[in-house]
Amino acid sequence: MITRARIATARLKCLAAAISICALAGCRLSSDNPTSLTLGVLGGDDQTAAAGTVFPDPLRVVVIDQFGFSTEGVTIAWAITSGGGSLDAVSTKSDADGTSSVMYTAGPTAGRATITATVIGIGTVTFGETIT
Repeated sequence: MITRARIATARLKCLAAAISICALAGCRLSSDNPTSLTLGVLGGDDQTAAAGTVFPDPLRVVVIDQFGFSTEGVTIAWAITSGGGSLDAVSTKSDADGTSSVMYTAGPTAGRATITATVIGIGTVTFGETIT
């Protein structure tokens, strides 16, 4: 004998399946769509070093696609926007792990330094360092 509870449960299961199918119908994992990239800080932010010295850790970024996978060959432009000093490169490319880095040598004056990493069309991340 089929009870009302079993009928109600069967209807709910059918409704849940229909909703899932409709939701998934709008989703596609396809290489036909343009890749959306994200630039993020991986390391080297908020360090302290004496004026004129190299900071202990490299400034590192990572570039990932919309699925969270690393992206190789993306050009990153590096710039010192305050605090002076020098970078060992003004432009780098992401490696097979999607990462890229530069070493920063502090400027001659104590204070705060700001360095940016930019990927055209994606965005900019900022590193804040302290020069003592």
